[in-house]
Amino acid sequence: MIRGYRNEGGRLIEAEPLPESLETLVWIDLVDPTVAEESSLERELRIDIPTKEEMDEIEISSRLYTEDDVAFMTTILPAQTDGDDPLMLPISFVLTHNRLITVRYHEPRAFQTFPVRAAKSQLGCETGEGVFLALLETIVDRLADVLERAGRDIDVISRGVFQRHNGKPTKTKDFQAVLESI
Repeated sequence: MIRGYRNEGGRLIEAEPLPESLETLVWIDLVDPTVAEESSLERELRIDIPTKEEMDEIEISSRLYTEDDVAFMTTILPAQTDGDDPLMLPISFVLTHNRLITVRYHEPRAFQTFPVRAAKSQLGCETGEGVFLALLETIVDRLADVLERAGRDIDVISRGVFQRHNGKPTKTKDFQAVLESI
C-alpha cells in the first residue's frame, strides 16, 4: 500500500487518492508494498527503493549511506509492544529531492499516531527533512514510553524476587513464572 502526504501550511494532509504526479507529496509511506507498487515508484522517482530482503540482510555498517544525493537509513523498530509478542523489524527511510519515503512491513505505533498529530499541528512538515525530523521525534517519544513501561515492570518483578519479610529474604518457589515475567 502506498500512502502519500502533502504539506498544507506545515501540516501533513493525506492525499487520497494518490495524485498522478507525486511531485506534490512530502512523504510517501510504503506499507508492505507489492513488487508492482515498488517498481512503479522507482520508475517515477528514479531511485532504487530497498526491498524487504535488502532491509533484512543489511549489515550494521551499511544502514546509513548516500547514493546520487539520496540518503538511505535503515533501522530496527519495535511494534506490538503492548502485547506479549512484540516485533522487531527493519524500516527504511529515504530522503530524496525534498521528500521522505518510508518503507516498512509492520505497524509501529509512531506511524499510527504521527500522521494524525501532524495533520492537526504544525510540526515543521514543509519538507521531507522536516517530516523526517518530526517523525523521528515521535518514534523517540514512543520508544521512551516503551522503555519506561519496561522499567516499571522490571521494578515490580525485582521487588517480588528480592522482597524481605522480618529481615529475611522471601523464598520464591515458582522460578519459571518469574523468568516468564522477565
